[in-house]
Amino acid sequence: MVELRSSELLDKAFILFEDMNKPRMTIYYSGRFKDFNATVSISSRNRNIELLKFSLSRSFQESEDDIVIGILQYLLNKVFKTNRESLEQELYHGFMKHVNRYAKRIPSEPELEILFHELNEEYFESIMDMPNLVFGSPSLTTLGHYTFATDTVSLSTHLSENRELLKYVLYHELLHKKHSFKRSSGGKTQYHTPAFRKDEINYSIANIEVQLNQFIKKKKVKSSRKLFDFFMH
Repeated sequence: MVELRSSELLDKAFILFEDMNKPRMTIYYSGRFKDFNATVSISSRNRNIELLKFSLSRSFQESEDDIVIGILQYLLNKVFKTNRESLEQELYHGFMKHVNRYAKRIPSEPELEILFHELNEEYFESIMDMPNLVFGSPSLTTLGHYTFATDTVSLSTHLSENRELLKYVLYHELLHKKHSFKRSSGGKTQYHTPAFRKDEINYSIANIEVQLNQFIKKKKVKSSRKLFDFFMH
C-alpha cells in the first residue's frame, strides 16, 4: 500500500466537507503528545477560517492512511460543529478502542499490582490483562484516570492513605478498560455506558461512594486550614 503525503491526506479528509469553504491546512507530527493524541488550532479573520493546523502524535505516522484520515475528519467535525459520519472515522474509533493492546509496558506500582490482582479475581474472572498502574499527582479533583492509548491507570497519591478507597477508584478505572467507550449517532462519546454503571453499582461495599466523598471533603478542609495557617504566619 502506498502511503499518502500529508497534502493528500488532508484533501481526502476534506472531501466529507466539500460544501464548506476550504481553508489552508497543515499537519505537524509532534513528539510532545502522548500516544495517538491530536489537536487542531484555528487561525481566522473576520470570522472566516484561514488556516487549520493539525498537530498529531508521531504514533500516527505509523498508522494506516484511513486511520489518519479518520482523526482528521473527527477534528474537522469539531471545527465546523458538525456530526458527519464516514467509514474512516469508524475505523479510527474502532482502532482507538483496541489500541491499548499495543501499548508499551512500564513498571507498575507494587501496591497497585496487588490490588489489581484482587479485583481481577473478584470482579473480572481473572481474565483482564493488567494495564500499566501508576500514581499520578496529589489531586482531589481527578482521583483516577484511564488512558486508552497507553493502557495506563493513573491514581491520585492522596488515595494511598486509604487502601479501600484506593481499591475502589482502581476498580472504577478498570471498568473503563473493560467497557471502552461508545459513539452515539450524534457523534458524542459515552464513557459511562449503562453496562458500565451496572458493574459500578455491583461493587461489594454499598456505601463506598459516600466514604469517598467524605474523604475528599476532609482533605479539602485540611488543605484550607494549612493555607490559612500559612497566611496567618
